[in-house]
Amino acid sequence: MDEDVQDLNNHSCVTEARNGDFDAFRQIVLQYSNALFSVAFSIIGDFHEAQDATQEAFVKCYRRLHTLDDPSKLGSWLYAIVYRTSLDFVKKKKQTLPYEDAIAPSINYVDAWLDQRMTQETIWNAIQNLEQTSKMAITLHYLSEWSMKEIGQFLNLSLSAVESRIRRAREMLKRQLAGDFEPYFRMQRLDQRFEQKVSELVLRSVGHFYIPVLHRERVLDWFVRHFKLSISRHGNLKVESGHELYLLECHSHLPSELPLLAFEVTDVEELWLKLQDDEVRLEPIDTNTFIGKHFVFYDPDGNPYHAIENKFKNGA
Repeated sequence: MDEDVQDLNNHSCVTEARNGDFDAFRQIVLQYSNALFSVAFSIIGDFHEAQDATQEAFVKCYRRLHTLDDPSKLGSWLYAIVYRTSLDFVKKKKQTLPYEDAIAPSINYVDAWLDQRMTQETIWNAIQNLEQTSKMAITLHYLSEWSMKEIGQFLNLSLSAVESRIRRAREMLKRQLAGDFEPYFRMQRLDQRFEQKVSELVLRSVGHFYIPVLHRERVLDWFVRHFKLSISRHGNLKVESGHELYLLECHSHLPSELPLLAFEVTDVEELWLKLQDDEVRLEPIDTNTFIGKHFVFYDPDGNPYHAIENKFKNGA
């Protein structure tokens, strides 16, 4: 990506995310996931823990986005966050159980676990001979799919410095590992499923309520059509309490078995008949001693919801 275009894109995403557009923040996560993951792995030396550190770094990013004075410096700002977060992970790791004890595998997966563990240890031991910046450069090269120029911007290195570091690192690793490290690194790349995981973690961490969906616009229109909910300036649903309801579009999604949200209505039977006429998937009306009349219905992605009769609104 051209440097001016990237700066413009960063500025737009940061500005919109600060103003409450969560989709803009998701773009930041997609763009920088593997870059932050590369830095974390080069410090921690374990792919699983590096993912945890990367997720934590993005949570910090979301909470602190208002402190970023210059959006064009987003990359270096994120680098500093994930670098410090990864160092904290290393410190915590030294204070807890040995790594092998902490992740002891199930007996059914011992062989597969040992193979992966030995491969990862071999690669990690090999790259220990590199200085820290070269570790980051080579992991960025294989994990981020960024160009040499983009890696240089992220690490604050010249293009020639990045090229020479990656060339020397590749030669050294090939001598020690016979080329096995390249496909192994590529297998660890993060994809949209990781971005989805980060987005859910961020929303939970700041107390936002969200519903995972496969087709955001379809479900958004469905809520507006059947329940007359309004849409906020950020494109989210506004519930009766005034809070925003995030519809988080997901790469993959398994509907919850329990209702995600409860709607209080003045007449359960009237709503049930209306939704039935609209061919909405419904469960029969039931009566409970504590909550009175209620029923379960489903959105187009199969997420269940409760409709509960508000006795006070009925004058009971």
